[in-house]
Amino acid sequence: MFLIGDIGNTQSKFALYDSKKNKIKNLITADSYSIEKNKQFLKLAYNKKIQCIVLTSVVPKVFFKIKKIFSKKKIKCLELLDKKLSNPIKININKPKQVGSDRISNVIAAHNFYNTNCIVVDFGTATTFDILTKKKTYEGGLITPGVRLSLSTLNSLTALLPLVKLKKTTKIIGKDTISAINSGIYWGYVSMINGILEKIISSTKKKYKIILTGGLSYIFSNSLKYKSTVASNLTLWGVVGIINFNKKLFKI
Repeated sequence: MFLIGDIGNTQSKFALYDSKKNKIKNLITADSYSIEKNKQFLKLAYNKKIQCIVLTSVVPKVFFKIKKIFSKKKIKCLELLDKKLSNPIKININKPKQVGSDRISNVIAAHNFYNTNCIVVDFGTATTFDILTKKKTYEGGLITPGVRLSLSTLNSLTALLPLVKLKKTTKIIGKDTISAINSGIYWGYVSMINGILEKIISSTKKKYKIILTGGLSYIFSNSLKYKSTVASNLTLWGVVGIINFNKKLFKI
């Protein structure tokens, strides 16, 4: 049994992975910066069947907190891009060490599920676009501010604009402040995503499977001009992919 996880800038996801049944179970979501106090996480952490922990992380401070918890139990805690782990994906960018392990995990899962050219759009604290070829090569991507980050920035840096919970809308023109913000963010992101996808496709001259993941992916899926697939927990399935690619190391 493995504890797998995705440590994000705002929230983190954790689950148990049963390698014998190839199943993810006991999925939880927790605030990243108070993880050591989260009762659900601690319940997972003290499962006696855990043999190893494999995580993606964009927050080193939180990763080391978790590593410290498990070091007391003498259980290895590895980050997805750890040198001990072999990677099935070739990373074709100028500074490979700078790419987030969550983004690499996404394209590993995309390859394992679809085995074709893919663009993964992940709606997290940042909205990221990552490009994978069917030859298992990660070609890089784009990073833009996330939806919730944009909404909170509008609220925190203005005197009168409220914090809005984003909803899907068919209306373009808002008739009050809340609907104007909602429409502006929603259709602004739809236009941005469509525009970026169009640029990627035209510049690379390739066809891609478009995969959406992350918390708000379901809101946008039917409004894009490109056919897309929503894949929940894609990052965690990429961690599973790394575990299974390193079966000898984990003795499974």
